[in-house]
Amino acid sequence: MVFLSHIFSRFQFATHYALRHLGISVAVALFSAAFVFGLLYPAPYRNLLGVESIFLLVLAVDVVCGPLLTLVLASPKKSHRERWLDFSLVGLIQLVALTYGLHSVWAGRPVALVFEVDRLVAITANEIEPAELDGAPEGFRRLPWWGVLKAGTRQARNSTEYMQALDRGLAGISLAQQPGWWTPWAQARENMETRAKPLSDLLASRPQDAATLQAAAQRTGLPNDALRYLPLTSSKTLDWVALLDGELNLVGWAPVDGF
Repeated sequence: MVFLSHIFSRFQFATHYALRHLGISVAVALFSAAFVFGLLYPAPYRNLLGVESIFLLVLAVDVVCGPLLTLVLASPKKSHRERWLDFSLVGLIQLVALTYGLHSVWAGRPVALVFEVDRLVAITANEIEPAELDGAPEGFRRLPWWGVLKAGTRQARNSTEYMQALDRGLAGISLAQQPGWWTPWAQARENMETRAKPLSDLLASRPQDAATLQAAAQRTGLPNDALRYLPLTSSKTLDWVALLDGELNLVGWAPVDGF
């Protein structure tokens, strides 16, 4: 009985500290999630770039492992100094893991939405060579800390440039990933006007996705006949569409193949 009483007493003591640790961990996780999903990866980029499930897993592991370690380490037999040393080490491990996760998602944050030929491409910071920013047009020479730049892509100026672009394309580097090929969004509007198709065309060609498209269209607040679409792609997926209004502004999106 004495042994069981000792075990129960220690469990109560450890649970008290573990629950306090859990509350702090949850608060930090909620703040981190708001920063990542509200600022760095607003919709639709969090899904388009596949960051949502990965970062939530990082947060879940961080929130669960810290309090569990506290539950294991906390003991009434330890001195006040020993307990705080344990808690500090656990907190430091959590902080390092969270910092690494935040740095990873920040490095892969969306920085540009680029119209290329017949599609809109979401470009991330780690897909752009920093040295190439010097050759970009004015206004595109610095990547935003959050939010996305909007740009189009230009034609090759000569045969040499065309061959260089072809070589890089074969290596997996598209024009949209090269700031030196970007043009102001306004200059891309004519080509976008030509390439954008009525939403009704997509509804007719993909009846199996009609419910998804109709739901996305309703969220825009515009009637179907006022909406057009372009394929919306990233390095992670090709199976999305962007919904555009009459001024070719991005007003909605849906996880449907637009090609």
